[in-house]
Amino acid sequence: MRMTTLGVGLALVATAALGFAAGTATKKVGVMMAPADEKWEPLTKESPLQKVALWGDRDKGPDYGMLLKLPAGTHAGMHAHTADYYAVNVQGTWVHTFEGGQPKEIAPGGYVFQPGTQMHDDECKGTQDCILFVHQHGKGDFIPAKPAAEPAKK
Repeated sequence: MRMTTLGVGLALVATAALGFAAGTATKKVGVMMAPADEKWEPLTKESPLQKVALWGDRDKGPDYGMLLKLPAGTHAGMHAHTADYYAVNVQGTWVHTFEGGQPKEIAPGGYVFQPGTQMHDDECKGTQDCILFVHQHGKGDFIPAKPAAEPAKK
């Protein structure tokens, strides 16, 4: 009985040691980024928007955070994204509109939760570029609204 207890105790110690070693091997590393160190790159080849990747990969998902720059005067038009996103305005006057709703100016510090697949519009109003912090649990995408059907010709 004593040998069995000793064997179980040693097995638990060995398991804890292996777990500690595995945890140490995957230890997280802190990250700090000054604005001068931020690398702005095009969001997509076709878009005037730019991004700074903070973590994850927008193109692959499933979780990422980024800074998104909308040049002053940019108007995205009605569109959606597959996944929900969470955004905080950092700079500029961001105008966000939920489909069927009224446009709302979001000042720096303002927050938007945008449900996935819900159409919405974004605009950067004024002469200063807008910078948004965006966090999404999913791959980033852009789904433009379908144009309204033209009336039938008689």
